[in-house]
Amino acid sequence: MKILLDTNVLVSATELGDAIGADPETVSNWIRRDVIARAQIGGRQLARHRLFKPEEVYKAALTNELVKLRLPPSHASEAVNEVWKEWDKKELLDGKTIYAVISPRGGSWTASVCWQSLSGGPLYRMGKRLTSKSPEEMELPKRAFAVIPMSDVFADVTNKLLKFLGDTTRPRTNDARS
Repeated sequence: MKILLDTNVLVSATELGDAIGADPETVSNWIRRDVIARAQIGGRQLARHRLFKPEEVYKAALTNELVKLRLPPSHASEAVNEVWKEWDKKELLDGKTIYAVISPRGGSWTASVCWQSLSGGPLYRMGKRLTSKSPEEMELPKRAFAVIPMSDVFADVTNKLLKFLGDTTRPRTNDARS
């Protein structure tokens, strides 16, 4: 599955909310508190516009998943920023489920990105922490942590973004592995 990271595409705050399943008030609060970042137009951050790049929509979707787990939005956003630093932004792997594993460490967050076969089995590390070309099994943290199914969240967001953009050339599915 591919994700939409076209920097020329912009979506409105309403579309962002629809894509991630958040109400307009939540989106407005997150904008005001810098939980989500508006797109820069012409290299400047304009105060009035409420437009977002697809990358920010995906990040907001992950943030929303953590908020559903009762993490405050600002902490959820910080954790997602760590995931974004860790993930190499390559396409999601067909036939695999991609997960973000997030755990608190001191006053900050630690994030790992991993994949698992659709049939189950061990988790394998991916992203910037991968040290070899062969799969490396990943151990889950010993303390509290959250696991987000990135491929499923991103599949849902991608389908909604394509719908907003009027893409009728691609079949829409809720299955991240299509």
